[in-house]
Amino acid sequence: MDTGAMPRGRWLFGLALLLTAVVTLGLTLVADPGDLLHRKTYVSRPMLLITAAALLAPAVVRPLTRLIAWLPAQLPGAGGMLVRENAAAGVRRTAAIAAPVLVTVALTGSLLGATATLNEAKATEIRERTTADFVVIPAGGAGFDSDTLRRLRAVPGIEMSATASSAVYVLEDGVSLVRSEAHAAAPGPLAATTRLPVQAGKASDLDDDSIIVNGEWQQHTVGRRVHVWLGDGTRKWLRIAAVMATGTGGNGVYVTPRNAPGAAVDRVDVTVTGLAATSAVATKLRKAVRTTGGRVLTKEQWVAASYPDTKDTTRIGLLLVLDIALLYTGISLANTMVMATSDRVRDLTVLRLAGATTGQLLRLVGTEALMVVTVGAVLGGLVAGLNLMGMGSALTLLSVRTTIQFPWAAIGAAVGGCALLAVVSSVVPAALAVCKGRR
Repeated sequence: MDTGAMPRGRWLFGLALLLTAVVTLGLTLVADPGDLLHRKTYVSRPMLLITAAALLAPAVVRPLTRLIAWLPAQLPGAGGMLVRENAAAGVRRTAAIAAPVLVTVALTGSLLGATATLNEAKATEIRERTTADFVVIPAGGAGFDSDTLRRLRAVPGIEMSATASSAVYVLEDGVSLVRSEAHAAAPGPLAATTRLPVQAGKASDLDDDSIIVNGEWQQHTVGRRVHVWLGDGTRKWLRIAAVMATGTGGNGVYVTPRNAPGAAVDRVDVTVTGLAATSAVATKLRKAVRTTGGRVLTKEQWVAASYPDTKDTTRIGLLLVLDIALLYTGISLANTMVMATSDRVRDLTVLRLAGATTGQLLRLVGTEALMVVTVGAVLGGLVAGLNLMGMGSALTLLSVRTTIQFPWAAIGAAVGGCALLAVVSSVVPAALAVCKGRR
C-alpha cells in the first residue's frame, strides 16, 4: 500500500500529536527546562512522540524496509529479495506488526535512558564540584565533635573546610513557605576545597550577613535582600552574595556557621597544600578520626559513593509501565503475526508449488518477521533518542555538562524478546498451514 493511501484521519491525528510534542518541548525548554527532569514529566511526555510515531509509521515503513534489507537482497538466492519486497509491499501489515515493537523499544529507551542520564548528570555535578583531595565523613548520622575537628585541623599541610547541614525557609508569593537544604561553611576554606557552580556574584563574598542561593529561588538577584527563616526558626534578612546554577536541582543554599546555629559538622573537605605527601596526609586524617569511626575517602571514592541511584518507588513505577508495554507487545505482536501469516497461506502455497521446500518457506517467514521487528526497533530507537535529546538540551540549558545515557542492554533484551515472539508466532502458523496444504 502506498503511503498516500494512509487514512487521512490517521495522518492528521499523527501530525497533530507530533506538532504538539515538538511545540510543548520547545516551550518547556524556553520557560522551565528543569520541568523536563521531573519524573512525572519524563514518564508522560514521551507518550506523545511515541503515539505520533506509531500513527505515522506507514509513511516511512517502505523506504526504511528497503534500506534495511538492501544488503540481504544482494546475497545469492531470491530469499533476501523476497523478504524485502514482501515487507515493502505490505506497508499496512508491516506497520501494524512494527508498532508494538516501536512502543516497547521507545518506552524502554526513553524511561530507562532518562533515569540513567539524570543520574549521570548528578554524578557529573558532584565530580565537578568536589575539588578536595579527601572528603571525611562521620560514622552513621552523627556529626563530628569538637575534639575530632581539632585533631583534623592539626594535620599539617592541608586546607580544611568543615560543612554542617541545616535548612533555610523562604516565603514565596506570600503564601508558600519553601524549604531549602542549607550548607554552613566558612567562605575562605569553602572556596579552597569546593567549586560552586556560581553564575552571578562571588562565593568569596559570603559572610554572616549574606547567603548564596540557587536559580530555583524566586528572588535570585545578587545584592537584593531576602527574608528567611533559619533552621532554628530565627527570622533574618540576608543579602544575596552569589547565585548558583539550577543544575539538576537540589543545590541548596550556603550560609556561614553563624546562620546555622546548632548544626553539627557532617562533612570535612581536605585539600593537600604545599609539599605535603598525599599518602602521609591520608594516614594522619585516618588517625584523627579513628576513635569516632569516621571515614576518609579520596575524591574518586567520594564520587563513587555519592553516585545517585534510582529510588525504589521510581524503579518499581518504571518497571510497571514497561511490564504493561511488554504485555501489550506480546499480545499484539503474537495476534498480528498469526493473522498476517494466516492471510498469506495462498502466497506460501504458490511458493511451494514453484519448488520451494518447507524449510525454505519457514526460513522466509521467520526472516520476514525479523525484518519487521528490526523496522520497529529502528523507529523505536529513533523516538527514544529524540526524547533523550530533549532531556539533554534541558541539562545543557541548566549548565550541566553530561552525556546522554542510552540503555543499550535493556533495549537489546527488549528487541530480542520481540524477535523471539515474532518468529515463533509466524513460523508455527506457517508450518501448520504448509503441512495442512500438503495433505
